[in-house]
Amino acid sequence: MFAGLTPPGPPTSACTSTSTIPKSRIDSFHKLLPIQKLRTKKPPTRPPGDDDLPSLPQYALQNASQNTLQTIEASDVPVESPSLPESPAETTQLVTQFMDLPVEIHEGIVDHLYGILGSTSSSGAGSVHNLRNWSNAMRHPRRRQLSDLTLVSPTWRRIIQERLYRHIKIKGTKAGLEECGDWFLLYTHLQPYVRHIEVWVPVWEKREGHCPALITTEPSPTGRHGSRAIVSTLVNANTTSFEETNNINLVYQLASHNATISEIFHCIKCLFPEACILTIEGGHCKKPPMIQHFRESGPLQSSTPKLAVLPSLRTLIFKGAWNIMREDTHFRNLSTALPNMREWHCTYAKPKTNAYKTICSVLQTFPPTLTHINICLEGFYGKESASPYKWRNLYSSHHICQYLGRVAPQLEALTFTGRICGSFFTSACQAARQKGPNGSRLRSLDLVVKNCCRPANVWNDGTGISNWAFIQAFEALVVAGVKSLSTLIALSTLRIRFIDLDTPCPLLNPYFQLKGNQCTGIWSDEILALLEKGRPEAGFVELHDVLGCVGLDKEGRLEEKGLRGRPSSIKVEGYRGLAEGGTLYASA
Repeated sequence: MFAGLTPPGPPTSACTSTSTIPKSRIDSFHKLLPIQKLRTKKPPTRPPGDDDLPSLPQYALQNASQNTLQTIEASDVPVESPSLPESPAETTQLVTQFMDLPVEIHEGIVDHLYGILGSTSSSGAGSVHNLRNWSNAMRHPRRRQLSDLTLVSPTWRRIIQERLYRHIKIKGTKAGLEECGDWFLLYTHLQPYVRHIEVWVPVWEKREGHCPALITTEPSPTGRHGSRAIVSTLVNANTTSFEETNNINLVYQLASHNATISEIFHCIKCLFPEACILTIEGGHCKKPPMIQHFRESGPLQSSTPKLAVLPSLRTLIFKGAWNIMREDTHFRNLSTALPNMREWHCTYAKPKTNAYKTICSVLQTFPPTLTHINICLEGFYGKESASPYKWRNLYSSHHICQYLGRVAPQLEALTFTGRICGSFFTSACQAARQKGPNGSRLRSLDLVVKNCCRPANVWNDGTGISNWAFIQAFEALVVAGVKSLSTLIALSTLRIRFIDLDTPCPLLNPYFQLKGNQCTGIWSDEILALLEKGRPEAGFVELHDVLGCVGLDKEGRLEEKGLRGRPSSIKVEGYRGLAEGGTLYASA
């Protein structure tokens, strides 16, 4: 798995050739290292004089004497003496000077080739209150031309290997963990370089043994089997061979050799003492199997099993969280094993009402160490004509807005994607007042609205820019957010948005954004009045009633007229005219 990243052996002089490095990279070296120009500069071609003889080596004096005699004998033909070869002592001195440069200069050169070595926390990513996307934040190029630079010197080897092994990806099977252990136990000096561990647990696996080609015949209209055979071909992505079968279930089955969460934690504890970020990808399929946290214990085992404690991990990321966590006890076991966890990302591949129930239970026993949260319960960005009946029944028993609002003041950054309403801000303000005048630490809030919570007896609860009832519910959410600015004093970044990728006018999706003291998005007289009261120094960039317009064409479809780019302000009343078949006026 890791054998192709970088040669593990010590550097040798035979491997220091730059023939495999692109010419653009070599030019970059010469620009960054002016000392290289000294090595290519030729000595003067004039014959050495008497003043130069004492300082020249012996072989140079002999060459100089011969060249001088030839010049005297053939004075009518000017002959230039050959260039003096570069002294070995001078070459050794220049190489030593390059290797003796400060480590910071070597790191700057490597940063120019590989990219800057990023921070391992969100607080170090430019802004102290923004969540980072950890998918590629710590990945560096692994091209062979660049990995060969580890053979330049021991210093470069350490600097480059630190980038190559900063983010590793492991297959979450028993064989994958064993392969990982064999490699890092053989090269123990690579273990401290690992900071981000990504474990992907497969959902499917190939059946053992060879699956012969099965040929079936198509029944004839008379009920008898015809002579024409039907054979479907399945391409295996891992090999270049083809397998003939008429049913994919005969080739693949649900994974049965996956590792447990306990085994993954034990592997990290033994091999990676400096790891800071852990990503577990559970995958997704129809009726997916859940990743076991522990192996099935025998009847004689009395104590409850526990996960290995990982004090160095500060960020936990779930992808396909339904296969990892289906009860609050699962998250409680994980949080107990991560006493210093500060950041948690949780993404569900498919909307589920049970996922809302699980998150509600988790928020009731929330770890006090967490300061950054990113929860995505519904990642499909599109409108819905009406909320399913199961969602209406969910609001009365598991209203996630209230639970999420109670923990919001203890956080510094919160990103949520799902169904939400103004009761989130009401609960957040109540929890902040209970903690005192400076009880809220929330600085950044990003809400991606799938739909707004509405009573169960309301049937017109769909979404879209042409649904006036939804626009009113979205405005009520923004009004509650602006009203909370007087209580959530530390809140400097607020973004509320609705994303509909199927709309013919995606630029008109309603949104509201407060960044610093500048506001953009939808506005109304009530929003302006509450903004003046809660944050007097803030205001909209511009407020224009008519700058571009969008309406319905003759066939009843939305049509953009004069709208360039995303509008910086949209009057809420304009959506009423659009819902009634009129024209929407906005400012770009």
